[in-house]
Amino acid sequence: MWIPLLAMAQAVTRTPQLAAWEDLHYGMFIHYGMSTFDQSEINDGQSAPSLYNPTDLDVRQWVRTAKRAGMKYAVLTAKHTAGFCLWPSGDYDVTQSPVKTDVVGEFMKACKAEGIKPGIYYCIMDGHNEGRVTWDAPLTPEYFSLVKKHLTQLHTRYPGIFEQWLDIPGKLTPNQRRELYDLIHRLSPGCLVLMNVSIWTKPGTSMPEGAWPTDLAVGERNAPPTRHNPVMEIHGNSYYMPLEVCDTLEENWFWVKGDEPRTVRRLYKIYQNSVGRGANLLLDVPPDTTGKIPQSSVQRLMELKKAIDHPDTMSTPPSLTFGKEARASNVYHQDEQWSPKSAVDGDDSTRWATDDDAHQAWLEVDLDSEQTFRSAMLSEAYPNRVRRFDLQALRGTEWKTFYHGTTIGPDLRVRFKPVTARRVRLNVLEASVGPTIWEFQLYAR
Repeated sequence: MWIPLLAMAQAVTRTPQLAAWEDLHYGMFIHYGMSTFDQSEINDGQSAPSLYNPTDLDVRQWVRTAKRAGMKYAVLTAKHTAGFCLWPSGDYDVTQSPVKTDVVGEFMKACKAEGIKPGIYYCIMDGHNEGRVTWDAPLTPEYFSLVKKHLTQLHTRYPGIFEQWLDIPGKLTPNQRRELYDLIHRLSPGCLVLMNVSIWTKPGTSMPEGAWPTDLAVGERNAPPTRHNPVMEIHGNSYYMPLEVCDTLEENWFWVKGDEPRTVRRLYKIYQNSVGRGANLLLDVPPDTTGKIPQSSVQRLMELKKAIDHPDTMSTPPSLTFGKEARASNVYHQDEQWSPKSAVDGDDSTRWATDDDAHQAWLEVDLDSEQTFRSAMLSEAYPNRVRRFDLQALRGTEWKTFYHGTTIGPDLRVRFKPVTARRVRLNVLEASVGPTIWEFQLYAR
């Protein structure tokens, strides 16, 4: 039975504990579990434990990779929405699977050996134990007791947890959130608690409902628009609240067959917009069904480390299309979120998207005046949808092609003879599914 204690207090100033967390800057998020094997991220928890069957599980490789990449901490999904526990919980867990390794225990050992600060992710939404996936339904007393049991196990069996993620805390009542916050702090006084509700989901508010109490603010995939001010106004009081941005090496959180790492340039921009603006970056790097981080992901992390260590290699000339007027033949569901201006805003986390049945489409940019350009960069959100495309310039009343290409992919850079024009067009001639473009940039050199 939970015994009420004095409520733990959130920090009003920068404590040594928060300062130590801020000094970490960069960490690895590790999404791994049943969803790795049944390929269902928001999982109903009905998969048999036998499906979890890594063929070459190597937890130390995960943590060693984080260290090589320059990361200082790591957060493991001990339980995601499937409800499948990566430690012997006595419920739906690894002991019921063909590979009974206590993944949480091995993770904690590996972090200690490699000098990496360990964090644990725990999801409140649980398809298996709740019987269905619900984003906002309140917890039954029985399930809330299980949540407390799980967190007690984690914070008594595995001392040294530095950061505790609680995902989808909006399902909890304010009193339940306070009870879990106090429980974690009582069992692990040195642990920082993060309630995962993005502070950017409700513009104009400093801390949305469902995220309190918490020691850390979270931006999910959204970096702060300007340098983060950790002094935040919450319920009429000021608190010191550092920010963690979490994003993905690939497009998905869990490993998905065929998913490829994002480009170094895009990952570097995520890093720059997070760490460079006073937030920590927790970059998700998922192991595959072997139980290892794929070599392609390891390689991309090393390339990103090189870019972080030598930022001059990431410098590019200004794009002539940046901020210019753009229009398109088709916009996904006519939604402003996917408008053509998103492909010329210099932000490769926004994109122009078209309806799924748009097998041909064009994006036109007005450069304001005649400009001369010699190269272009195109980035496709879903590589290999585009099969054939032209880059065109308007001559009088006719569009003239100055470059013809086939696939675009995540980072296509092309050069051509100098072209002078005011209006330019990316004309997709053939696509398997509606094309969607992160960026269309033109350069004077």
